[in-house]
Parts: sequence; structure tokens; C-alpha cells
Amino acid sequence: MSGRRNAAALLDSLKADGVYHVEIAFQDLDGRLRSRLIPVSRAGKYLEKGVPVDGFSVGYAPIEDSDLLAVPDLERYWLYRVHGEKRAFFVADLVKEGERLPGYPRGYLAGLLADARKKGLSFKMGVELEFYALSEGKPHDNGFYMAPYPVDALDPLKAEFMEEMAANGVTVLLAHHEVGPGQHEFLTPPFDPLTLADFVVFFKKAVASFFSERGVTVTFMPKPFQGLPGNGMHLHISAYRDGVNAFAGNPLSEDAIHFMGGLLEHARSISVYTNPTVNSYKRLVLGAEAPVYLVWGRANRSAYIRVPRAGEKESTRIELRAPDSSGNIYLLVSAVLEAGLRGMEEEADPGPEYRKDAYTHAASEGLPRLPSSLMEAVEEAEKNPLLRPEIVSRYLEGKKREWREYLAYLDENSVTDDPNVVTDWERSMYLYR
Repeated sequence: MSGRRNAAALLDSLKADGVYHVEIAFQDLDGRLRSRLIPVSRAGKYLEKGVPVDGFSVGYAPIEDSDLLAVPDLERYWLYRVHGEKRAFFVADLVKEGERLPGYPRGYLAGLLADARKKGLSFKMGVELEFYALSEGKPHDNGFYMAPYPVDALDPLKAEFMEEMAANGVTVLLAHHEVGPGQHEFLTPPFDPLTLADFVVFFKKAVASFFSERGVTVTFMPKPFQGLPGNGMHLHISAYRDGVNAFAGNPLSEDAIHFMGGLLEHARSISVYTNPTVNSYKRLVLGAEAPVYLVWGRANRSAYIRVPRAGEKESTRIELRAPDSSGNIYLLVSAVLEAGLRGMEEEADPGPEYRKDAYTHAASEGLPRLPSSLMEAVEEAEKNPLLRPEIVSRYLEGKKREWREYLAYLDENSVTDDPNVVTDWERSMYLYR
């Protein structure tokens, strides 16, 4: 972050924009949104100094030393409406005694990007954000992939949402109906990775708020319904050196090849960050249109990494197809970058391009695959931790507790752990992530 913007001048600008309330928000380690709402008339000192946070209740501090501040990043904010009232949404850093909390994922990501810039590298990322629209707990429509209106019953509301976002300076590139009934996708523009992570935090809140006011519940849960496709968050990644796309080659550069090599080498270790819930692994099963096997291929949607056919070299990028949006976005982006950067440093080899349907052929060929459960992902992360110990230890302890709670539910209800069955426990835990 650059130096602190003048809070008083910013507040005047917000008032002139017709903002009624300021929202200062952050994600806990599990990716749940936490926020405080402040009338714009009283927001000055909180924009400048931050709002108090009980760090113990949000999982970032011990109970005996839990006083933190959520200090908003004044360099970026987004406007949206709740019941017709305009709000300004700020993402915050968690601060203790004037210093960014060492175990706070947003700060970790900022430091990682600063280190990459010292080596002449910068990145851009965009996401395809999938969700289900629900009415009375069931899919809102019976649409199919790229179904038009009126089969896509949500189409008018999606158009209204995109118009409202545009009126507040927020660009949504594309929207379409996805494969499942009631399933939809928004495509974001590319941003630098920190802005992208902040934007996802805001955008999920804005989507859920907009549709809720119109009687539609939105869920980004990875697998809300058994037998139907899951919700992913495909991550598009490109790298730059001196403003030039470093992944562009003929068609791919050595940088791109090695970055993919790092992702594939460490895919099992970072899965606990890219797919961070019990429910995530109900999506990562054969026949569910989500990647399972650790291969890469051009235009191959059965692969862990797809290389889209780019019309121009400037558009060269790779698409990581495994992630979902149910967890902490800063940990997800950090883990992906750590894996890719290590691959570049160590000249990792991603192996040959996979040109077949991985769902059909990869198992018989003995190819490696993603973990099949949250606990397996935890064990892989423990064997090969990529992130700082102060983040990894606290995060993985939480994931072990989550797994134990799931097993306790199965035991109490005489239910067998089945990757093809979505339990009520999962819906109660993850429906509103």
C-alpha cells in the first residue's frame, strides 16, 4: 500500500457522492466476512484510525491479548446500495499496536507481491465466479449452459445488477447461465492480485445483497446440491516483466511453463487453501465438471490448468480451474503465487501437455490427482507448508477442528462419509459463505 490517503478529503467526497453509510470489512481465516457499519456523519475518525475488533472472536488473536483494529485501505473502495441507500465498502487490514498483524493473510499477500516486484515481476488475475440462485431453497430456474431469457429467469435481474454496478464505477465483464439449474456466473476484469482479492470480498457481498432484496438467495457454496455441478472460482493468471506479458511465447514462454510446473508440483499442498472446506471436495469428483487430475492442456477443461486460446499475445494467461470461493481469498491467491513463483525459481517441469479427456483416461494412466477430502489436504499442507508458520499453524488447526466436527456429525447421525453426498451439516456451515 502507498501512503494513507487523506481521510477528511475522502469523507467529503463520499458525502458528495450521496453515501449514507461506510462499511469496514475483512475476512476471518475461514473466509467469512466480518464488518462494521458506520453512519457517514460519524465515519471520519474510523476511516483514519480504524474500528475496534475482538481478535479472539474472529480467530486472529488469543483471548488474553485480543484487542485489534480494522484499519481500512483508503486507496480503494467500492460503492453499492442496500435498500436503495448508497454505501461505501472498504476492505481493512488488521492492526495491533500500530503494526499490521503478522498472521493476517491480506498483509502476507501484500508482502509477497512487493517481493515479486523487486524481482521485476507483477501479476494480473481475474475470476469466473459461479453461484446458485435459490428460491425457497431450490434452484431458481431450470436453465442450462448459456440459456437465454426467459429460460434463464434471472437474466433481467443480472442485467439490472450489472447496470447498477456500472453506475457506481464497478465493471462486470460478462454474465451467463451455467450448467446447473439456477446456476450462474459473473466474469470480473483482471486486477493486480491484491485488488482482485479485495474485489472478490466486496463483489460476493454486493451480489448476495442485491439478489436478497429481490427475493432470491445466492450461494457460492462449492457443492450445494448432490447430482448437480458445483460452484468454482476459476482463476485466470498472467505475469508481466517491464509491462510486457511474461507468459507469452510460442505460444507459452519459459516463465509460463515453469509457473505451471510449480502449480502442478505443489497442487496437493495448496489444495487446503484453494479448496478449503469439507464441501469443496464434494465438487472435486469425477463427472462433476471440476478438475481432479493434475495435468495441463490447451483449451482442455478437464485439466487442472487450462491454457485458453488467446487471440493476442497480450491476452496469454493460464486458468487454474480447481479453486472455489468458500474460503479466505487472500490465502488462496498467496498460495497460488507461492507455488507458481517457486516453479519459476526452480524451473519446474509441468510435464507434457495432456490432450485427452482426463476424466476418462487419467486414472488408468496413474496420473496424480487432487486430495479427495479436507483432511487429506491438511496432511499434504503439513508435509509441504508454503506459507508462513504463523499463518499455517493457526489455519490448519482450524481445518482439523472443522473435519472433526464433520466426523462427529456423521457419527451422531449414522451417516457414512461419501464424496457424492452433501449433508445438512455442510449446508448449515457453508451455504452463506
